[in-house]
Amino acid sequence: MIAALVACFLASVPAASKDIQVGNDSGGRILDRLVQIEIANRTNTQFRITGDFCHSSCTMLLGADDVCISRKTVFGFHGPYRLNRTEMTASEFERKSASLSSYYPTPVKNWFMSKARYAGPSELFLVSGEYLIRLGVQECL
Repeated sequence: MIAALVACFLASVPAASKDIQVGNDSGGRILDRLVQIEIANRTNTQFRITGDFCHSSCTMLLGADDVCISRKTVFGFHGPYRLNRTEMTASEFERKSASLSSYYPTPVKNWFMSKARYAGPSELFLVSGEYLIRLGVQECL
């Protein structure tokens, strides 16, 4: 399904690469974010996360092929949850946490799995871009 969405979109995208400024992004649907990342990766587009905040699914952009962030941006992470907010089994939580973290670079993935996945969507685990840069995410210059 993602491949079909990407192929459809790529047919209308010009060949020149562009930067995408990201900021003040409170998240959204994971599928939409996956498509956005795949298109950016295929078109050599860089995500420049420089706004005040990047929360929820916006943090998945950290796993794109070419991304940089501002020290001042606040990133808000949370673990997986069901849309109807019913409790997950322990094995479901483990499986969905691992799936979600697979979109992050390894140091962010390890940090997410040890800390941030335990935050619920209404209680984001907030960290600064400066912290993520210390974990190895590229800083926008």
